[in-house]
Amino acid sequence: MAQRHMPFGYKIIDGAVAIEPEKADLIRKMFNDFISGISLNQMAKALTEMKVPNANGKRSWNHGSIGKILSNCKYIGSDFYPAIIPEEVFNTANKIREEKNARLGRNVNYFANGVASTYPFSGRLICGECGSVFKRYTEHHDRNKKCNWKCKRYIVDNRVCCKSGVVDDKQLEAAFMQIINRVMESPEMIEKRPAVNAVAESVELKKIKLQISNGFGQSGLEPSEMAQLLFRRAAEQYRISQVDDFEYKTRKLKTALESVKPVKAFDEALFKATIKSITVEITGQLRFELINGVVLSTSYTLRGKGGKAHGDGTKNSIGNPSKSDL
Repeated sequence: MAQRHMPFGYKIIDGAVAIEPEKADLIRKMFNDFISGISLNQMAKALTEMKVPNANGKRSWNHGSIGKILSNCKYIGSDFYPAIIPEEVFNTANKIREEKNARLGRNVNYFANGVASTYPFSGRLICGECGSVFKRYTEHHDRNKKCNWKCKRYIVDNRVCCKSGVVDDKQLEAAFMQIINRVMESPEMIEKRPAVNAVAESVELKKIKLQISNGFGQSGLEPSEMAQLLFRRAAEQYRISQVDDFEYKTRKLKTALESVKPVKAFDEALFKATIKSITVEITGQLRFELINGVVLSTSYTLRGKGGKAHGDGTKNSIGNPSKSDL
């Protein structure tokens, strides 16, 4: 699949992923500092004060961005990414994190802007209308309490801003089991490489190119200034570059599924190992993006007021597999 940004510490050289030495040293320091007792917030504050660029080129860090690096298993190496840290260092750091989270009674999920969450769907539900993430809301109807997932922009300043679909845990769990069982029945469907769209130029890249173009026509532009512009152009082109790791992610997906029997109950670990995101469409479709970029869809029952389903009147229902779109 195409990956919009390279992980922090890597770059592409002659079509292959290579290590950036200075950033790799910083990654090693993050792991060592964390193991020695320095908190994520302390590290983030120090990096921000030092104005060190993060993975997006911004000179701002938070505990979530550090946490993503500490939990990224690519840094121990694979057949696609060269190793930056030893596996034992990675395991030690993450064992410390797990023990700390267990003491605090939380399960960290850094997909949702670095905010800790105990819900498996947090950060993975995407609004098909505006592209924002979904949040879990507890609603009260008469004496009944119900938890639903809605777009975080559903209500802004007491006004409805996004008329997205609404789903609950049972619908999502049932849809996931349906998708996984379909894959197990027809495993060849995960080997169809998705189309890769060309990367659009960023605003920053367009600005730099314009400066270069104007610079060639200006006699007063120093060679060092032009060299700096050319360097900035190359850096920005790298930042928005894509990596095709479809085959690697497909092998990883097969490994996660190889010992799994037909799924009859929701498995959180299996969900996290196989699903990258779920897009909730207002048309009644749930689009599951697997970790290798393959997208499979199924339907869910649209809801009316009070959490009641339209159509057959049943709640938490999922469309018949034979009616699902691939």
